[in-house]
Amino acid sequence: MGEGNRMNKKLKINSFPRIHSSLIGMNNDGYRINGGIGFSISNPCLKISFEISANVEILDRREKPLNSEETKKLKDVINNTIKKCGFPNQIKCEIESGAPAHCGLGTTTAISLSCIEALFILNDREYSCQNIIEYSQRGGTSGIGINTYFTGGYIFDVGIKNDGRNLMPSSQSGTGGNRPLVIKQCELPNWEIGICIPCHIKNKTELEEIDFFRTKCPIERCDVENILYESLYGVTSSIIEKDYDVFCSSINAIQKTRWKSLERNIYGGEIIELERKIKEFGADCVGMSSLGPLLYFMGDNMSQIINRLQSSDCNLLCYETTFNNKERFIDYD
Repeated sequence: MGEGNRMNKKLKINSFPRIHSSLIGMNNDGYRINGGIGFSISNPCLKISFEISANVEILDRREKPLNSEETKKLKDVINNTIKKCGFPNQIKCEIESGAPAHCGLGTTTAISLSCIEALFILNDREYSCQNIIEYSQRGGTSGIGINTYFTGGYIFDVGIKNDGRNLMPSSQSGTGGNRPLVIKQCELPNWEIGICIPCHIKNKTELEEIDFFRTKCPIERCDVENILYESLYGVTSSIIEKDYDVFCSSINAIQKTRWKSLERNIYGGEIIELERKIKEFGADCVGMSSLGPLLYFMGDNMSQIINRLQSSDCNLLCYETTFNNKERFIDYD
């Protein structure tokens, strides 16, 4: 890839959020572990500015920013990269806007990737996508966010070879030199999609995500097979064939699979009640992204659904957006 010989002192990276429909291989008695399906959407775009600095600085201007421990971890990742690569320049990172941390849109992965990419550019160093992924220490559990950052579109990956490691979230897994194997990467149809972030439902921290994986994994192989069927015969095929009805049916079915049910149940009945309301207002399908609490949905009259949602509850942050097929955008000052 490489962005050498620019010698810029400032730049901006705008990246697009991703929806993670489901993890798949959350068992430990098969050929592979992890893997999943997901896709890129256009909004809310994550906008980050970077400049050369005397020390590594992270300023998160979002209403719900990274906490102090997560900020420290990100700084450690950046400092480790500086040390390993022998970079002369450090960076200041200012997260100007974007979705809240840990709501289900993959912002932590996108921030990590952006920071490492900016570090290479501001040090005038050639790089590849794989370099950025490895140094970011993301993508060990799912290949969705690390791939959509560079390409947009739809991703179906089958995780990594089962080598006996523990099933853990990406924040803890790292890549370990093994990048999830992408089986299908393709453009998305020109479909509208709605996003609903329930601000009154507390999102899960990184530590809570770790605890969830520790206590809920592994699931039975037959449960994995059910997820795999919907992921491949349902969602993936419907994306390729632009079959809206099958896509909606499969997204609804995924919510009833074992792994997604476990994820949804951590919020008690609140997610189920919100899903019921969204369908009542006209949605054809509703899914929870990652560990939530964000819900995504499809319907014929998206503006009407969102207007009714926002009128019914002031604690709901909603976006009317589209599927996205574009990679992150780098603006050089």
